[in-house]
Amino acid sequence: MSVRINMLSEEEIRSIGDAFAGYKYADSEWGMSFLGKGKQAVSDYICAYVRMAIRERVLYSTSENHEAFIAFKRSEHKMSVSSAAGLLGAAFGCMNYRNIPKAAKGFMNSDKGYGDILLKFKIPHIYVGMVAVTKQYQGQGYMRKLLEIAFEEGRRHALPVVLDTDAELKKEKYEHLGMKCVTTKKLADGVNLYGMVYEPENIPKEWKSKVVMDDFRIMKEKNESIWDKFASVYSAFVTGTPGNKRAYEAIYKRIRSVVKDREVLEIATGPGVIAKQVAAETKGMIATDFSEKMLAVAHRGQVPDNLKFELADACELPYEDNSFDVVIIANALHIIPEPEKALAQIRRVLRKEGTLIAPNFIHVNKNRVSGAFSKVLSAAGVKFEAKWDADGFTAFLDRNGFEVNYSKQLNSTIPMVYVEATKN
Repeated sequence: MSVRINMLSEEEIRSIGDAFAGYKYADSEWGMSFLGKGKQAVSDYICAYVRMAIRERVLYSTSENHEAFIAFKRSEHKMSVSSAAGLLGAAFGCMNYRNIPKAAKGFMNSDKGYGDILLKFKIPHIYVGMVAVTKQYQGQGYMRKLLEIAFEEGRRHALPVVLDTDAELKKEKYEHLGMKCVTTKKLADGVNLYGMVYEPENIPKEWKSKVVMDDFRIMKEKNESIWDKFASVYSAFVTGTPGNKRAYEAIYKRIRSVVKDREVLEIATGPGVIAKQVAAETKGMIATDFSEKMLAVAHRGQVPDNLKFELADACELPYEDNSFDVVIIANALHIIPEPEKALAQIRRVLRKEGTLIAPNFIHVNKNRVSGAFSKVLSAAGVKFEAKWDADGFTAFLDRNGFEVNYSKQLNSTIPMVYVEATKN
């Protein structure tokens, strides 16, 4: 059972602050009290936090008896300006300013906390801002009851539950109660912030901490190719104009009808723009790219259960012959150094009655937008291996063993032709 708190007496609020401030750290630890002027300052800040949580309607207790309290919110919940200002003012009033430079340096030089990583990857979650058991009820199992309130919310909405804690013993307690530590921020000697997470079984596989942390590591690594550099902005760059957005909507609609209940491979998926839109209609779909950073971006947001992202080179596909009913390669053949090799691989993995879907940007003389787009990409380091017009592109497919049976030029900002073909 949980009770949302709409009102507390000042005495009750102070009991929460004192319970939090009364925690005894190990000899080698300062915890977040490092930033405060003393126990009273920590208690004052927690009291201000509790008042904020009541105003924002995010404070809960284990029962009407108010034995223990937990504050949590959905990541999309934005604190009101007045609440944020009040909490910030309380923080400044409680701070030990001599220690702020050390802590600030630690924040700047340490890795992100897990909640920050989820926000960066736009993964919704539940963030627990405070857990406190009042003094007379400590050691009676109320910590488990508190966390279960947030865990149940996570299971109900299929979201990870995240909190930060500042002591090794607290970290071990949370681990005992079903959470795991996935990040550690070292702010100063004896001042660590441990990022804890509870992951319900029903959250999407791409939101599991192992995948998230692997993707975070990849995104931090030094860029190795132009497509690594473009990974975080590619979707907006390609579909960001109204014309291109309309064209892609038409592509999604057409592809959904073609891939329905079929086994599908996508090559050069990038951040998964097309794959995420059509995979739900397929029997099963694998979307590949040779840029790890593109795939790390692809994992963000909701991913259909029947869609897998895998690392692969278009010219050396790691799949058996005759494995797929449909192969999609969108806006990629013109930048592959040897597009003939890619088409040979597609022919190999495509089944006898299979379909190649190959939307591609095309070169149209006197199209200023297309010319400007090409110049921007070229300046950024993208090399166009081929510049086909619509007829030249379909002729290229025909020369490499594909018979085009459907072709339509799309009315997009950047000229594009949508093509479906089968093996000759």
